Amino acid sequence: MAKSQEGFVWSSKDGFRYAAVVASTPKSELSASYDVIVIGAGFAGLTVARDLGFKGKKVLLIEARDRIGGRCWTVDTGETAKLEMGGTWVHWIQPHVFSELQRCDLDEFVETVAFPENCESVKKASRQDPAVVHDPAEGQAMMEQLEGLMAKFFDIDGQGGRSVIPFPFNMASSTKHNPEYLELDKLSIADRVAQMPDCDEEQRAVLGAQAASFYGIAPEKGAFTEVLHTQALCNFDPAMTEIATMKYKIAEGTTAFALAILNDFKGDRIFSSPVQSISQPSDHAPVAVTLKNGEQFTSNSVVSTIPVNVLSSITFNPPLSPLKKEAFSDAVTPARIDKLLVCTPTKFANGFTVSCEGGDMPFASGFLDGTHGSHNLLTLLTHPDNKFDSAEDDIRLVETLHPSGVEVHSVYGHIWSDDPYAGGVMPVRKPGFLGKYHDEIRKPHGNVHFCGSDFADGWRGFISGAFEDAYRVTREVETSLSIK
Repeated sequence: MAKSQEGFVWSSKDGFRYAAVVASTPKSELSASYDVIVIGAGFAGLTVARDLGFKGKKVLLIEARDRIGGRCWTVDTGETAKLEMGGTWVHWIQPHVFSELQRCDLDEFVETVAFPENCESVKKASRQDPAVVHDPAEGQAMMEQLEGLMAKFFDIDGQGGRSVIPFPFNMASSTKHNPEYLELDKLSIADRVAQMPDCDEEQRAVLGAQAASFYGIAPEKGAFTEVLHTQALCNFDPAMTEIATMKYKIAEGTTAFALAILNDFKGDRIFSSPVQSISQPSDHAPVAVTLKNGEQFTSNSVVSTIPVNVLSSITFNPPLSPLKKEAFSDAVTPARIDKLLVCTPTKFANGFTVSCEGGDMPFASGFLDGTHGSHNLLTLLTHPDNKFDSAEDDIRLVETLHPSGVEVHSVYGHIWSDDPYAGGVMPVRKPGFLGKYHDEIRKPHGNVHFCGSDFADGWRGFISGAFEDAYRVTREVETSLSIK
């Protein structure tokens, strides 16, 4: 198996090592010109390339990384369970991803049980503070209080938010049926919390932190409707939100999924090839894509699946519209939550969760996530305000997350917040985004089309959203090529 230069693995014996990858088309077989160039080999890019290839188009797939999958990839350690470095959880309520999984015969799942009943709950507020086990009754009472607060938070219309977003897969239809949607989009998470008169300051602080924790951002930097939209996708059912977003993993792994799509693509592909610039002299001239190594390829259309967080690093000629530039920079907040997977021989009687909020710990929270071979597997989410360093000092902090200690065998991770091709996880839209930027970012820039999970109306930020938007942009490109 080829090795990737991304991610890291720490072992108490072996230190750091790397893994994962796909070969490029030999240079001698590449053309100078194509019908379509697709930039990015994540799920959106792979799907657009596959589907346009099915339509008989000559396609070149360009990827900056040395691997496929984009913000999703799997480490295979030789154990039965796979380790997901990025996007992980899927569900059949996410229609586009489930349809593709069935198409690829990959609809077998591994279940995550993050918070089993009577699970041991631990708090470690800072590096210096000891880990303390919560009283189960106290923890249950806190959870019930939080659930009640969140229900009030979403109930902005007296219907649990249902009238605000009646069609969560179609923003235009939702605003047509309820123009108030765009007004409510001007509220930040913090603004909505401040509107709740029955809450004291402590409750507001807890509620704001909880509502924003899904994205790993400050409550004032994300729109209230971002959180409400996820609820709408899950039929306004809090239990379904947890199930749909962090319960079922693809048994064969996201990399096997990406490979299945790549295997249906018969065009050319090049890896380890970051794009420097995209130029188009006119709407009727070929688009030129120049790589950082100086190589250049041309095509009639380009599909960019570059994540919104890093789109500003690409030079466009002619330049993007001022509104697009603003949307791709100042109008979003990159979610900066990294995930660590810890293999430990330490036994936990009935599950384990840990919270590290409120101090200088680089971790925000964590939970027991099944087993990996003969070890238990802990999933830890990093704190966006306390930078995690993959050096040994920060990794050894895992040993302090339980009063009895946690033995660390190995740690796997990918620091997405430092990744030059991701710039974090999903871009979280700031207040007012929908009315000002939504339509603009989905418009082509000449013959350059923007695509990806970041642009989806439905499961934005999830694998399903990548497929949804790939279908939209494939239709656009087909139409534009047919009238040239």
